[in-house]
Amino acid sequence: MRTVTIGSFVDFVKHSEFFDLLVEHTVFRGQPVQGNLLPSIARADPSVDTTSREEQTLEQLRMLGASFLPTSAETDLDLLVRSQHFGLKTRLLDWTSNSLAALWFACADKAPGDVFVYALEVDDLLVKSGVYNENPFKTAKTRAFLPRLNNARVIAQHGWFTLHRYSKKAKRYVPLERNPETKKHLHELRIPVGKREEMLKALDRHGVSTRTLFPDIGGLCQYLNWKHDAT
Repeated sequence: MRTVTIGSFVDFVKHSEFFDLLVEHTVFRGQPVQGNLLPSIARADPSVDTTSREEQTLEQLRMLGASFLPTSAETDLDLLVRSQHFGLKTRLLDWTSNSLAALWFACADKAPGDVFVYALEVDDLLVKSGVYNENPFKTAKTRAFLPRLNNARVIAQHGWFTLHRYSKKAKRYVPLERNPETKKHLHELRIPVGKREEMLKALDRHGVSTRTLFPDIGGLCQYLNWKHDAT
């Protein structure tokens, strides 16, 4: 995995554009910590096989949340995508095809210190068709996919996901930066702590903010709070 330290907003854009010369599809993820590219279900203890627990949780979600779900015909993967955005721990990891959105998620986090944007070349990892017809708990390899664009946040955030598996051979969930099949496709962009506010202001000038990434009254209110504090 190659690491680059970013010096400015323009520098970040230049590095982001570079990936189009390498592959057809690149997705990005911004976060306040280095590495540990694991889905939320695996972060507490990657050695635990959570498959049975996840299946039971989805069954309870179907039963207890029937009035919140648009249709009972949603597949397990549909439910994983939907519930991910409402805080359920799943084996999905959020990505975006918009590098600026990833930069915002990295820089807007309240954690102190440098932050990171990861770029993952997904041409060789892409599930091109039929992913919603498969059992997400029986995937043979960690794969990337474009979800159905059926909710406002996925659309606004240009959302993608990686679907992770529990490796019975390794007896754990393996982070993307250590997985032999994915780490060769991964790039790390480090944003120094002193550049974070500068990046957020530049992103706002280019139309990327809480207001656009969370297209509801909550996102607008958060944006106005930040705008007031930034002036």
